[in-house]
This record gives sequence, structure tokens and C-alpha cells, in this order.
Amino acid sequence: MDIDELQRLLDKGYSGRQLTSLLTERTDSLLRDIFAPAGSAPGLCLMAVGGYGRGELAPHSDIDIMLFARDRSAAGEATAFLYRLWDTGLAIGHSFRTPAECISEARKDVKTRTSLLESRRIAGDESLYRYFRENVYPEIAYRDSKKFITEKLREVEQRHRKISDSVFMLEPHLKEGRGELRDIHTLIWLATVKQRTSHFEGLEKMLPPADFLKLGRAYDFFLKVRFCLHLLSGRRNDVLSFEFHERIAGMLNFKASKRFLASERFMRYLYLKASVVDEITSRTLDPFAMPYKDPDSGRESRAAHFFYAKKRITDEFSLSRNMIVANEGDFRKVPEKMVEAFAAMARTGKRFSPKLREEIRKNLFRIGRKTRSSLRAVGAFMGVMRGERVYDTLREMHRCGVLGRFIPEFGALSFLVVYEPFHRYTVDEHSLYAVGKIEELRNTKYRNREHLASVFKRVRRPEALFLALLLHDIGKRGIAQSYRYGSGPGHHDEVGYRELKNIAERFNLSPELRAEIEFLVKNHLLMSAAAFAAESENPEVIARFADEVGNRETLDALYLVTYADMAAVSSEFWSEWKAYLLREFYETAARYLEGFTGDFAAAQEMLLDRAFLSRDEKAGTREFLSLMPERYVISTTPERLSGDYRIYREVKEKGFGLAVREEEGGTAEVCVGAWDRPGLLSRIVGVLSSMRMNIYRARAYTARDGVIVDKIQVSNWKELEWEGLVAALEERLFSAVCSAPSQGGYEDLIRTIGDSQGYVLPAPEMFGRFEPFVELDNETSAESSIIELFARDRLGLLYDVSSLIHGMDIDIISARINTESGIAHDIFSVQHGGRKVEGAKVQELLGLLWERTR
Repeated sequence: MDIDELQRLLDKGYSGRQLTSLLTERTDSLLRDIFAPAGSAPGLCLMAVGGYGRGELAPHSDIDIMLFARDRSAAGEATAFLYRLWDTGLAIGHSFRTPAECISEARKDVKTRTSLLESRRIAGDESLYRYFRENVYPEIAYRDSKKFITEKLREVEQRHRKISDSVFMLEPHLKEGRGELRDIHTLIWLATVKQRTSHFEGLEKMLPPADFLKLGRAYDFFLKVRFCLHLLSGRRNDVLSFEFHERIAGMLNFKASKRFLASERFMRYLYLKASVVDEITSRTLDPFAMPYKDPDSGRESRAAHFFYAKKRITDEFSLSRNMIVANEGDFRKVPEKMVEAFAAMARTGKRFSPKLREEIRKNLFRIGRKTRSSLRAVGAFMGVMRGERVYDTLREMHRCGVLGRFIPEFGALSFLVVYEPFHRYTVDEHSLYAVGKIEELRNTKYRNREHLASVFKRVRRPEALFLALLLHDIGKRGIAQSYRYGSGPGHHDEVGYRELKNIAERFNLSPELRAEIEFLVKNHLLMSAAAFAAESENPEVIARFADEVGNRETLDALYLVTYADMAAVSSEFWSEWKAYLLREFYETAARYLEGFTGDFAAAQEMLLDRAFLSRDEKAGTREFLSLMPERYVISTTPERLSGDYRIYREVKEKGFGLAVREEEGGTAEVCVGAWDRPGLLSRIVGVLSSMRMNIYRARAYTARDGVIVDKIQVSNWKELEWEGLVAALEERLFSAVCSAPSQGGYEDLIRTIGDSQGYVLPAPEMFGRFEPFVELDNETSAESSIIELFARDRLGLLYDVSSLIHGMDIDIISARINTESGIAHDIFSVQHGGRKVEGAKVQELLGLLWERTR
């Protein structure tokens, strides 16, 4: 089947199950023809197993068969069939089993057992197949069902944790993701074992009619999307990546609207279906699993479940059978009780009874304008925000639809797709995850989060952080269509700030709390912009940022919000080097707020007082500080001062100094000292690049006596580390920075970098055709020009760019290197003749950089 035929079938109205059935029938027919010579031989049966047995073939699905034989005497016929099969070039998974082997292998391996549950005959001995159904299949399907169900429930949990624990992935896994096909398969398998049914239709015996109908529609839609994805990919591919969204939307006849692109409407529809699957699966598996939960898991057995006395939580709610139930009355007259139900959940950590959950769903429409500003409802909601289970409760509120009704500004973000670089979740899911990232700091087990956790403990109003993170992206609604790949108007922080005012009015927040939340929402990008996209050591940048923040308490809150917002983008986006840069900027800003202001002499004395220095060291270090630029004094910590001074002394004594300081997470700072000379930073970068070190930051500090101290952060030090690495690095750096360009060691370096120039690292498909971007900013700094560039990353790129800048007689004062998913985003602070780059040289520089980075 090709794409044109698929489109014709789709245009005719073929459903997903009809498409997979058609492909299954064609495959059956082909295999029957190949099997035909063996068909007359008794004692051998050709069977489809797994997804093929389920009749769920997509164009590039695995095709798994089993040759079922009464005994091993049929092995010759089976081998002959396989040779004929291989001659066709078909890639098919196969097995040869006797009845005893089917049973023994199914008992040993749950995957084999699952695969055989969906077996069906294609060709061969019919009487043997009847024997399989009557004698073998019952042993596989029904014996020791408790073990099978326990393993399948554990498998679901592990799969969600590994693949995705959210249905709102921007690039969902159609087969293994949460709320996708494998969750439906799990219901089919468990129904097969316990209800003795088969195929999807067997779920009708287990589900309410409405649920069965909704699940069937979702199942059909996912099969159709997966079918399109396989054909467009030209291979087995179950990840619905960005590059396919628009094309599949067109194939399935989704049209653009005034507010949303066709691809966005398609993805919102997919999330709706995935949410249906997730809800039905979760609701169905809970009672299904109850008898099989471990006694130590905190979940009671079914027998114990019926002997709970009713325990009152509040006047409105009680615990019964370890679940929250309503006491008296309903939600029709007092819809505020729906919000109070979640306050009871936050307080106890227990779940709702099925009846209570259904009553909430039936009465969602009653949450209107009056309820949203009700003191009773708002009080209950703020109680949740001040409690100990904020993330879990908000997530459940969102799943039940209450959160979106109570805060419609957040409800507008539901299923909202915004194609931004590196984001992996819908806007609503990202916001909830951000709340979760902050709450994890209460009791973090990770050493690299301990500093963040210590800052969180100082926060006086955690509810301000939770509310700010929940609402920080509400400005993205309505501007999503022009918010493409970071090229749209953006300013969602400003839009969100205006939206937030309405919420603050309804909630009647105290002036102090309201001011804090509004500041955090309006400025949630402020710290990341200063720490990652600007020259963070520039005293002007630090002063502007600190003046905007105003005090240490607000700085703490903004630091935590920035961390949570970044960590919730995707599992890969928050990295050790970003943590390092953000913390460094936070501590620099904190020192500024504590008195590290424009008084250079006072700043030097404060740094000296806090450093651990002997009396003899103090005098020399004071002289060293007086020679260093102001941005060194502002950005350097007391712990690093003595080490930097040692390198300075080594340069004065022997012309070269080196220190490697290993950091948490496998990163390291390579600190190099030498006498200043043109192109020095480029040479250092060249050495590190030739040794395959991934540089993410470079800073150069030049003392007034000509000594330069370069600090290079390397993200993959631990991966490269070996016993002689530091010695080898020192030898190559000494050769590069202390030799003339005509000498052999430096020429070897150039050759090494040149050999790797052609290797371009992969960039994500969401960037499409990527063109480099280069810009020079003469406004941010009073002393330097700021060059910012985006380019596809390749080995040696940094050396290539830095050597070009040096070749134009331009000095690199500092550099910020950032690489994500194959895209380099680098920032250089440069000077020409001790001043900004100006005039015709600007255009020449930009033109050459653009050519060099293409």
C-alpha cells in the first residue's frame, strides 16, 4: 500500500480498524500462498501471533508468526516454508513450537504469553488448531491469571514511567505512550484472562456502553494516525514527531481555523482521545487490580475493603473504604463543594470514590462566575495551594475538569500546542509539571537540587510560587498561531500579567501576595534572559537585573520559578551546566543586593574578607584584584579567589598556569593563565575542541599587567576523563598558547580541528530548514559589542568562529556557549582596539560569520 492508495481509502471513509484489517488480510493471503506447499502435510499449522494475530497491522509493523506442530517431526516442513519465506525478502519474526513448548515458554515469559493470547490460524492443519484452542490456549490464558495480571499492571506502571507519564506530549508515542494503543491492549489482555473474551469487542462485557463507545472511537483514531505515520516515515515509527503533524492533519482532513493551525487542531483532537483512553483505563484497572495489590503497598485487599467504618474528614466529606465520599446533599445547590472536595483530597492524600467523581463530572457546568469568586471556593482552593500535596491535587482537578472551570484562563490552555524549541508538552501540562518541580524540593533526594531546596525553605509564601507557575503561561492562549519556533510576537509574559489581574481580583488576594505573584508571572523570563542570553558578568546587566528584582526575597522566588519553568520543558532541557550558570548568576545578583554595588574598592575588600587566605596571601591577592577588571570582582566567589591567584602567580613565574576544577554532574572548569596575545582564547578553544571537549561557557579576564585568566566550562569532562588527561591537556595547552603559529604543535592543532569541520550534529526536525542567525548588539554594554549567533552545531564550530573573530583583529572578552539538540546558540562579548566594533567593520564581521556558520 502506498500513500496515494491510503489517501483514497481515507477519502472513502475507511476507519482505522478497516485499514489494519485490509492490510492484515493481504498479508494473510501472501503467507497462505507461500505456505501452500506445506498445507497438505498434517501436524503443522501456520498461526499469527502478537499484533499481527490481533489483526492490527500498520504498513511497517512487526509481522510475527508461529509454526505450531504436534511434535518435532514437522520441523523439516517448517524449515522449508521459512526458506521460501526468506526468498521473498519479507522480514518476519517466527517461532516453531509444540504444545508443551507453548505452555512452558508462556509460563516463563510474560511477553510470550501475551503474544500467544492473540494467536489465530492463517493456514495449515485445522484439527491441530482446534487442539491448540481447546487444550493449549486455556493453559496459557486462564491458568495462574493472578500472576499475569500482576505482571501486566507492573508493566503499565514501568512503561508510563519510561516512555511518558503524560498524555500531553508534543511528540507522543502512539503505541507505548500513556493513553495510547498499549493501554487499550492492556485492557484487552486482562479482559481475555478474566472475562474469557477476545479482541477489542470483548471489552463490551467489561465497560459501560458509553465508555465502550468512546474507547472504540479513540482506538480507531489512533490506528488511523499510526497507519499514516508508518507510510509517511517509510519505516516502523510510532513517535508522532513534529515533522509529521501538518502532513497527517492534511491526510485526515483537519482544517485551519482563525485561532489554530490544522496541525494544532489535529493534536488537540489526539489529546482529547488520549485523555479518554487514560481516564477509562485508569478507572477500569483500579478495581481490576485491587485483589492483586501487595499487602505492603498501602492498598487494602478487596475483602478488607468492605469493612471500613465511615470516618468524617469535614462536615461535607468522609472517608469510606479508604476513599473520599460526600456526606449529604449534592453539588447542584452548592457547587463550591466541588472545590472543597479537592481540599479534602489534598488534606488526606486519598482518592475520590467512583460515585463522587461521577457526580463532579456531571455538575461541572455549575461552576460559573459566582463560584469562581466565592469566598468559600477560593478559600478551599488557596488551602490546596498552601498544603502539602499541591501538584497531585491540581493534576486531579485538571483531569476532572474542575481546574479549567474554576480558572477559565487556565482552562483555555488545555491541549494547547505551541511549537517552541525544546518543549515536549502542551502548555497546560508544562505548567502543571512546573508546579511539581517546585514541590519536589520539599524533600529532594538529589544532591544537585540541595541548593535549590535550601532556597525553597526560606520562602515565606510557597503558595505564591505555586500560583505563579500554574498561571505563568496563560498569556500563550490566543497568540499560539503566531508563536512559531520562537519567531512570533511572543510577549506572553506581558499578556499573562494582564490576564492575571482578573484572577487576583476574583480571588481577593492580599496586596502583598498579589504583588509577588504578578511580578513573578510578568518577569518569569527575566532571570533566564539575563543568565543565559546576555553577558551575565557585565556590571550593567547585573545592576539592571538586581534593580528590577529589588530584594533578596524576590530574587529567591524568581530563581525557583526560573528553575521550575526550565526543568518542566523536557527531561533533557534542564542540565548540570544550566544549573551551574543559573546558580552562579543568582549568587552574583545576591552579592550585588547585599552591597556588591558600584564601589569597586569596597567590593574587593568584601571578597577578600570572605576568602580563606593567609596573611601573606592577602597582600598579594589584594594587588591581583586591583589589576583585574570589575566584572571579575563581581562574578568571582570567595572560594575561587585563591585558586585564581595561584594561576596568576604561575604565569608571572613561568608564563603559564592551569587548574582543572571538577564540578557536580560530570562537568569541569578548565582555568588557563598566560600572557595575553592575539587569538589566545581561540587557541585554547582549539585545544579543547581537538580533545572532543564540549564547551558551554568561556570567559576571559585580562589584568592590567597583561596576564590573562581564561575560564572554560566543559560539560562532558567525566565522560572523557582518564588517568593522564590533565597532563595531556596541560602539554597541549602549553604548546598552543606559548608557541608561535609557525611551530609544529600549533599547526597540528589546526589540522586536528580542520579534520572534524565537516561533521554536522543533527538538529530536531521542528526547526525545518535552518538558516544561521547572526546579530551584533551595541546597546547592552557600554564597553563591548555583543555578538549573538544561532547555527547548526558541528565539531570545531566554536574554534572556527573564534579564529575568524581573531583574524579581524577583534578581541573576545568573554563567550557564552549553548548547544541544544544540534543547534548552537553562542554569545560573544568583543572589542576592537579596546572599544566597541563599529562602522564598516560591523557589516564585514556579520557577513563573514554568516558565511562561516552556514
